[in-house]
Amino acid sequence: MLRYFLLSRLVRMLAVFFVIVLLNFALPRAMPGDPASILVNEYNLPAETVRVLRTLWKLDRPIHEQFVAYIESLFTGQWGYSYKYFPRTVYELVMERLPWTLLLQGTTSLTVSGFGMLLGVLAGWRRGTRTDVSITISAILVYAIPYYWLALMMQYLFGYVLRVLPVAHAVTPGLAHASFLEYVADVLWHLTLPVLAVTLTAYASYTLVTRNSMVDVLEEDFIFVARAKGLPERVIMKHAVRNALLPPLTMLAIRLGQIVGGAVITETVFSYPGIGYLIYESIMYKDYPVLNAAFFILAITVIAANFLADMLYAAVDPRIRYVRRR
Repeated sequence: MLRYFLLSRLVRMLAVFFVIVLLNFALPRAMPGDPASILVNEYNLPAETVRVLRTLWKLDRPIHEQFVAYIESLFTGQWGYSYKYFPRTVYELVMERLPWTLLLQGTTSLTVSGFGMLLGVLAGWRRGTRTDVSITISAILVYAIPYYWLALMMQYLFGYVLRVLPVAHAVTPGLAHASFLEYVADVLWHLTLPVLAVTLTAYASYTLVTRNSMVDVLEEDFIFVARAKGLPERVIMKHAVRNALLPPLTMLAIRLGQIVGGAVITETVFSYPGIGYLIYESIMYKDYPVLNAAFFILAITVIAANFLADMLYAAVDPRIRYVRRR
């Protein structure tokens, strides 16, 4: 049954991946205009230069030939050159920006899920008390706040009024760091405000889902049986938490899948030099190769995250591993 479970999930992953590859090619080209026209308006290039660029970027070829070239480049890692940052390669740009996105989104995923689940477990375990009411009401209020608005308000407060935190970039521009530790401290200093803004706005969903899941589990028969047998509360709570974490684990997997694409708003607001900000710039300049590479990485992370969620489900709940074939 475990082999069948893994095989079925793998087949679904391949089907989804095939559809994503097609959409990855079609969506950027569905936008009006092309990169050559954008560069003409931006840099006032001569007509001959535009023709050379269109030939180099294969924009003068039929759409089916562009698709064949796209597939070849996608699976060989030869993603071509960026239109906006020419003559820099797409691979160079992606590898330069990807670590910053992984640092930012990885940190926020840990803080958001950890903080949110902890509060949700506490609220569900103490349901009906002042603790439960306080946590639930505060989570609902925070959940209703638009992220970008809170981020801008925090930039204004901490960056311009109090002047205690930087409002943009990943490191201080032009600063020559005397040591590696000074560089790390500078990176963490710039990371504080984006992580704080994301955590304050995103933890609420984990809290509410975990709290409701915890309340449902505590009403299950096995909890009443455990209490009737006289098991200690800490043992009962351990069993309840393990069963209540299934829905939040799904949310965490989805968030990990959005670790690239979900960074667009955050990195744009804070001018953070990651993949999200690169996607924003590429959309503005219709930089097809960069968009294709970025969305390809996004597709891989989403598929891998969903597969990870299935594995976590199977690890946490053994019943899933032995589900009967339909």
